[in-house]
Amino acid sequence: MPLGMKNNIASINAINHLAKAQKEMSDSLTRLASGQRVNSGADAPESLVMSEGLRAQIVGVQQALQNTEFSLSMVQTAEGALVEVNNLLIEMRQLASTAANEGATDFGALISLQFQIRTAIEGIDRVSQFTRFGNKNLLDGSQGVTGMGGNEELVFLNATSQTISSPLSGYDVDINEMPLRASLIEDLDDDDASGLQITLEEEDGAIIRVRNPEGASAVGFANRLQKAAFSANMNLDIRYDEDDEELTIEHREYGFTKGFTITSSKDGILVDDPFEPQLFLGQDIEGTINDEPAEGDGLVLTGDFNNSKTSGLSVAFLGDGTGNAGAVTVAQNALKFQSGTSADEQIKVALNSTHSTVLGRGVDNTSGFENLSQIRLTSTQEAIDAIRLVDEALDQLSSMRGQLGSVQKHTLETNISVLRSSAEHLTAAESSIRDTDMALEIANFTKNQIITETAAAAVAQANQTAARVLRLLFNNNAHNHWSFFAE
Repeated sequence: MPLGMKNNIASINAINHLAKAQKEMSDSLTRLASGQRVNSGADAPESLVMSEGLRAQIVGVQQALQNTEFSLSMVQTAEGALVEVNNLLIEMRQLASTAANEGATDFGALISLQFQIRTAIEGIDRVSQFTRFGNKNLLDGSQGVTGMGGNEELVFLNATSQTISSPLSGYDVDINEMPLRASLIEDLDDDDASGLQITLEEEDGAIIRVRNPEGASAVGFANRLQKAAFSANMNLDIRYDEDDEELTIEHREYGFTKGFTITSSKDGILVDDPFEPQLFLGQDIEGTINDEPAEGDGLVLTGDFNNSKTSGLSVAFLGDGTGNAGAVTVAQNALKFQSGTSADEQIKVALNSTHSTVLGRGVDNTSGFENLSQIRLTSTQEAIDAIRLVDEALDQLSSMRGQLGSVQKHTLETNISVLRSSAEHLTAAESSIRDTDMALEIANFTKNQIITETAAAAVAQANQTAARVLRLLFNNNAHNHWSFFAE
């Protein structure tokens, strides 16, 4: 390689390598200090774009997780209040059953029971009015679905978060088939009743056996049957018409599942075959809501789950004819929880009212009670009807608790698990793109440090080239000078 004075190519080359090594060592220091492999777009543009997208998604998932956990706490607060309402309803049923025990309950006891049941109703209303989460009322109906039937015969019961608000004109309710009570109406004279023994079993209820002595009358048999059914708390009405010599056994509630079974000891008396149980069933109401299919249960029509507008909407019909029953208006105010990263990922939860004027509605009864707030215990009939309204209120409350429990277990808790898993895996993906591999980076830093020191030494050595040229020139000039004087 030729030696030159004007351009020190070896030094320039060493300096270039030194600058490169210093830059790489500086980049390694930045990565080690920040813990990130990508600190700017210049480091890796495509990785930066992917990483920032993942970071935005991670933040959204973490916020959705926080939202869902907060929503779960709210639902748990409401469910805890429903437990207390349920306990009060159970106590009310016990009080009504005590009042129905006519033989052992005097007027003073009825007054005491009436006071206790009014106190329990006031307790239910307080829970409905004052159950809050922060400043938001939960059980007063403001966070659920409200509705109203268009006439006295059509009663709005409840709806779910899937029910859509109706227009001002409401949803038309059409009745195709009327509900029926399970009943037996058969002739029974004194000869038939003499020595007759029957077994009467209520569906999913009590069983009684009544035997009429030889020579005893049909009226006596009916009285024995009434007393036995009353003592067993059977939900059956038993009547005997002496003029027509006709026995009637009728279930107090409508519907296919509200039935009873009779077994008779005599051939052709009350039932066809002796000692062969015969089942008597009622009939559920049949109809549509807003021309969408509805399932009947006694007096109640409930919109099918797959309906586009009336899913879960329940109404009771207390009228006596088929055709158009009127319209029911519905207002949807269900709570909406943001449960995901996109705008349409929302969970709806309807917290319906537990006020006594809302519970127990839609029960046909002799006392004329329209809801739980109206029940009284001043007579045996009122006590029996109060039991029926309390049972309906318990069913309504159980449905509410079941819906909330399903939302907690299958929606909110599942969503929390999914979001936690998503946050974990998204963070791992973002980390693999952006985080520094510390072991590799320390190795690179050490390598560049060595290269930097070596390159610096090489620059120093390369800079000696000019000195060598000067020495060569100086030595050559000196030799020529001494040669001149020697001549």
